[in-house]
Amino acid sequence: MKVIDIAKTHFENLGVQSVEVEEWVDENNNPTIIYWDPITLAEKKKLFQKSDNLNDVAILADIVVMKAKDKDGKKMFSLEDKLALMHKVDSDVLSKVAVAMVQTPSVDELKKKS
Repeated sequence: MKVIDIAKTHFENLGVQSVEVEEWVDENNNPTIIYWDPITLAEKKKLFQKSDNLNDVAILADIVVMKAKDKDGKKMFSLEDKLALMHKVDSDVLSKVAVAMVQTPSVDELKKKS
């Protein structure tokens, strides 16, 4: 097997990721769970092209808008939500979610999923 095939298989096996956002509870006091597919290099390129400055924290909102899905795979946020995410949402929580979305899970995390 070629190395490229091994690398592609690894990426495919990452599967859907998720994070529980304890700060965002629904009417039944259940935390919001946000799902996403692992971020690709092409998606990272698109995000970085949107930002002239890699210190621009607006990229965190862009990541969440681009990647966040519900349990059924439907997008949770639209581009119209970006302004609210940037001005009316706890920046620490948004940062926690966005950082989780761009990190590759560890081997231990993947084993826990299995």
